[in-house]
Amino acid sequence: MQLDDVGRAELNRNLTALADGERHAFDPVYRTLWPLLVRFIAATSGDRALAEEIAQRAMLKILTKVATFDPSRDALAWSLAIAFNEYRSFRRKRSHATCDLQESVALAIPEHDTPEAIAMRDNLHEAVREVLAALRPTDREAIVAAIHAGQRPPVSAAAFRKRLQRAIANARQLWKRHYDDDRP
Repeated sequence: MQLDDVGRAELNRNLTALADGERHAFDPVYRTLWPLLVRFIAATSGDRALAEEIAQRAMLKILTKVATFDPSRDALAWSLAIAFNEYRSFRRKRSHATCDLQESVALAIPEHDTPEAIAMRDNLHEAVREVLAALRPTDREAIVAAIHAGQRPPVSAAAFRKRLQRAIANARQLWKRHYDDDRP
């Protein structure tokens, strides 16, 4: 979907009307912005499922901040700036979470190659393999896709998130059942 000058002017009018509290302007704003936000974030991230998730967050942010929209500004530029900030925030949070996870895992697994450390690593790897093997195929697929940033199942971003949450909960239950605790 391309947005020509007429479409851009209409988006400006509708976003201004929405900022003024006119609820009838919601549908035209949503119908215009949604595909543009998804396409913009998909081009930025290279991931369509992630783009839908970030676009959803951006749309919520746009709608909560619409009262602050300055009608003298371009509505599309304003909206895309919010979407890009949401994408940056997501990446920043994900990198912090990955660092925290890597640090906690690194503390639990000895780095040196003593026989005891090798045995601990082998035992831990085998335990993880056993838990993953005991999961349902859809749960295993979701976890592997999230860990390796691989191909996600053909579902919406929200459905994938929910599937991943369920898979992690099931994995924790299995871990606790077999190993009594899920924390290093």
